[in-house]
Amino acid sequence: MKKLFILALFWTMAFAKPLAPIDFDVIKLQNNPNDPTLLLMGGIQGDEPGGFNATNIFLMHYKILDGNVWVVPVLNKHSMLLNHRGIYDDMNRKFAALSPKDPEYNIIKHIKSLILNPEVNAIFHLHDGSGFYRPTYESPLLNPNRWGNSSIIDQENLKDVPYGNLKEILTHITDQINKKLLKPIHKYYIRDTHTARGDKEMEKALTFFAIRHNKPAFANEASKKLSLEQRVYYHLLAIEGMLDELGIRYEKDFNLTPNTLYHLINDKSLDVVIDENILLPLYGLRPTINYFPLPKDIQITQIPLTSKAYILGLLPKNNQVWLKYGNKLMSRINPEYMEFDHSLKEITMIVDGKEQNVRVPSIIEVKENFEIPPINGYRVNVIGYVIPNDTSAKPNETGILISQKDCIPKFSIDKAGKIFRIEIYKGDAFSGMILMKFL
Repeated sequence: MKKLFILALFWTMAFAKPLAPIDFDVIKLQNNPNDPTLLLMGGIQGDEPGGFNATNIFLMHYKILDGNVWVVPVLNKHSMLLNHRGIYDDMNRKFAALSPKDPEYNIIKHIKSLILNPEVNAIFHLHDGSGFYRPTYESPLLNPNRWGNSSIIDQENLKDVPYGNLKEILTHITDQINKKLLKPIHKYYIRDTHTARGDKEMEKALTFFAIRHNKPAFANEASKKLSLEQRVYYHLLAIEGMLDELGIRYEKDFNLTPNTLYHLINDKSLDVVIDENILLPLYGLRPTINYFPLPKDIQITQIPLTSKAYILGLLPKNNQVWLKYGNKLMSRINPEYMEFDHSLKEITMIVDGKEQNVRVPSIIEVKENFEIPPINGYRVNVIGYVIPNDTSAKPNETGILISQKDCIPKFSIDKAGKIFRIEIYKGDAFSGMILMKFL
């Protein structure tokens, strides 16, 4: 009996899903609702970073001048955080029939409501696919069973629907993409799946749900054989082509090349605000940050995050909290869960001999030293600094001039040993963090 119990427990743990479903965000770049509206989506599979990095770059660096674009940066956020195609099976096969008991039922319902919204004129869905699609067999890498670098429709036309000339629209788009290929092997082809003729798998997909409801829908596939920045390059070319076809005017703040995209994706200036009280740079963090305050009594994935980037998340993993940027792990946090107090918005500091007001949270650059004057009702703890001969469990490190040599490097949050955190408390509640970055 004991062996049977242990075996049952093993199977329960083996097949337990590690993360509850997370609903997606919709960002509306809106001008006039009477103008054409494109619904742009990425990340229905969590291990296809080309799509959700393309939507992320689009949101950060494009401006819509005429027309409207509704953007879902990542549909399947819970699978993205785990670098998994679909932890509750393939989300893109749930649009025909789906049990209300399916864990992603409400997410699918949400997607369908967007597609069916009367304001939406067309749907553009981004994927990363294997190899390079070719209409006829050329090699194991280039053949009709591959999906990479193809433009997908379910049928040639939708009758009596604006933008229902599906194949014609994709012909224009692929022609434009093929004028800007990085290599000849990257050539784009149109792939008509003729779904209504009996393709049982494609009948379950998002685009065919749209087609069945007379909504023009298209998909763009970038090859998984390409680097991330190359995938994003082709996705953005396709998005720009679709915007042109719908008459949606736009501008962007960069030159569209893979090299530029590499630097935009890996933008070292990106940061994230955690529950209003903490500001962290995304890049350069230590692999593990210890004794880090996080709010208690809230699901990890629901902790509020604010950033220029739209594909960030917190993942509970191995008793830690992993900070993720898309599929990339930025740092592992060993948390201390506590009450968060949001009463403190600003403090006074003396930085390099000059008094200044400092927003909570923020990152402050310091050349020589800093000092925090006493704050009535609050206690200050500089992590990595120890008051000489002080043995108190909860030191209050105000009124002390602190330089870099006074701080223990291993307690910095960054690999370079330059950034130290100031934690501020009101009683036992955490009131905010300021990062001091020594130059």
